[in-house]
Amino acid sequence: MQLRLLNPKTFKCRTIELSRFQTVGESALGVEPFSYQGEPHMVLAQPFAGRCLILSWDYGLQRFRLEEELSAPSVVSCKPLVLGLRLFVLAARLWGGSQLWARPGPGLRLAPTQALAPKRLLRPNDAELLWLDGQPCFVVADASKAGSTTLLCRDGPGFYPRQSLHAWHRDTDAEALELDGRPHLLLASASQRPVLFHWFGGRFERRTDIPEAEDVYATRHFQASGDVFLCLTRYIGDSLVMRWDGSMFRLLQQLPSRGAHVFQPLLIARDQLAILGSDFAFSQVFHLEPDKGLLEPLQELGPPALVAPRAFAHIAMAGRHFLFAACFKGPTQIYQLHELDLSA
Repeated sequence: MQLRLLNPKTFKCRTIELSRFQTVGESALGVEPFSYQGEPHMVLAQPFAGRCLILSWDYGLQRFRLEEELSAPSVVSCKPLVLGLRLFVLAARLWGGSQLWARPGPGLRLAPTQALAPKRLLRPNDAELLWLDGQPCFVVADASKAGSTTLLCRDGPGFYPRQSLHAWHRDTDAEALELDGRPHLLLASASQRPVLFHWFGGRFERRTDIPEAEDVYATRHFQASGDVFLCLTRYIGDSLVMRWDGSMFRLLQQLPSRGAHVFQPLLIARDQLAILGSDFAFSQVFHLEPDKGLLEPLQELGPPALVAPRAFAHIAMAGRHFLFAACFKGPTQIYQLHELDLSA
């Protein structure tokens, strides 16, 4: 090919890869990053160990270490919230009631301070944090047949029910996002297509549902180039990537995903990734190509393969980037991101 015909945009002189860094022995259903007193932390929801496990960075050993654990039998989600010097952790549990733990200030240990809506949270499956009218709130998706998703907002020292949503639909996942400058909430359920609610008049009102999206187990969103995208997880069939067009989400891409419970977008450094976990094969890492606006395969996580991955999260520490992979039937794996220069 003649040199004058070469297009510089077709050259890819930089790539990234994820390599295994550390293993956390117990299995986990969820993993959440948070920053407290300027230090990044991770909290793992470990149902079989019956605890929320908080990890921090050991600067001497250059590894993640245990900082504190909260007793939480049958926990499905540990959701952190930092308000100044105070740290809160919502522990959503299948049995025994969900709890709110609190740390009043640095140097103190977390302690249970409140039983959360014991008559409403029957079978929580997911918990998310969102801010409404300047106040922090938790939304807990309830998967029980007669239950309803509950919005808990701060009132004085605790969090109390503000609104019940989507009763009798066995919700499996909640995702808080912002569209057109307003808070929105997307609920996925076992009985119908995902439903989008918008914040109006001090409460959530139904806005629309997501077309062509049956049997969605979980939803996650990300932003790129001014657009809002959705990653919809389906256990059977293809998982979906959709883009907001100003009035509804439109189908953009389909990815084979048999056995998937999580399709997690993550912005790591300057790279927009999306990780599609699988119970039956290697989990796939995709990279958003800015020119095409589509997710392209980057690498597989393994061998060995992740065993029933349920959540992924990113944390930056000491100039390095790490990926946590919470697995339901195996140990949690930690990967480190490496940038490769292919120009030489």
